[in-house]
Amino acid sequence: MSILGKAPVQDIARGRDAFADHLQRALRGRTLDDVGWAQPDDLTLLVPMFGTRPDERKDAYMLRLYFDHYPTWPPSALFVNPLTLHYSLVEDAKWVPNGSGHPEIAFHTNYSTSGQQLICCSLTLEFYKVNHSVDSKLVWQGDKQTFMATLAAVKRILVPPYYQGRAA
Repeated sequence: MSILGKAPVQDIARGRDAFADHLQRALRGRTLDDVGWAQPDDLTLLVPMFGTRPDERKDAYMLRLYFDHYPTWPPSALFVNPLTLHYSLVEDAKWVPNGSGHPEIAFHTNYSTSGQQLICCSLTLEFYKVNHSVDSKLVWQGDKQTFMATLAAVKRILVPPYYQGRAA
């Protein structure tokens, strides 16, 4: 199935409300501190992630989710420098995991030489912004899925045999 022509449309108010609701459901009575997440504003969630190497050593990453097109579209998902909370190709490629061979997800530090990072997965907003084609069974379903599906997808590639360490 091609998704060409279905450009994501921003809806900040709806995104903020849906994110607030889905966040409370995901926390299940716990606090952000309890789960180690941070919410710097009404549309952003920072989630520490860990890549596990074959020798069981772990590498730390910071995933930034942004909800300005949510829930019609999945959250924006980018790995960011944990100190600046931004991504710049030259300085921050080392903050993107290197994973390969997974059938549903890949990480690109510089997608199509654009200088933009891409978590290539149908559960991230950027996937649709670059007009990927996708199998219909993998298309984001905002009426059924939440950002927890995005987190689960990213975690699936951060373990052996897929995870290969830092990108740079």
